[in-house]
Amino acid sequence: MLRRIFLSTLVVISAMTMSVSAFAEPEEHVMPASDDRWVPWPWALAQPFPWSDIQGLWKVEQGDFVSYFALKVVRQKATGLRQLQVKQFDGDTCRVLATGVGIERNQKILAQMTSKGGITYRVQLTAFNEKDSPIPPLRGSVPTQGVMVLSMGTLDVQGLEGMVHMQIMKISAYLTQKVCFDDVKK
Repeated sequence: MLRRIFLSTLVVISAMTMSVSAFAEPEEHVMPASDDRWVPWPWALAQPFPWSDIQGLWKVEQGDFVSYFALKVVRQKATGLRQLQVKQFDGDTCRVLATGVGIERNQKILAQMTSKGGITYRVQLTAFNEKDSPIPPLRGSVPTQGVMVLSMGTLDVQGLEGMVHMQIMKISAYLTQKVCFDDVKK
């Protein structure tokens, strides 16, 4: 009898767990849905990466997609190589969506990001001179020397085709979520 009660309880708990997971809130959107716009960026004119200017909080907007990126320069102790720690924040709640580490390759930063829900994607940061920018640069609240373009895409996409490309603007030299919350309230 005790065994039947235990089994019945186990079945009920399992059923409740499955029904709760079926109604679980889906993961926030970490990337824009698609990008069928013409991409004007002159990739061959990429500038050396602006390590001294990159650290801080950056904002990207495209249509309904708004996201913040906290970029922090770190050095590996063993090799002394610079890396870029990247945190992506939700544009509405300022909650951390994903984290990753970027390395420099061919004057660009390539980062592999992992979301809280386990989605893995890539982010690329490319710097351009303002005079080489085919569209007027976005101006954030912190002046920068060049135009930064953030590209996002799945890991299975090779090259820049299939990625979404957006200008990104620096809104703070500080890495705190408070700046994100203040910007969202505007």
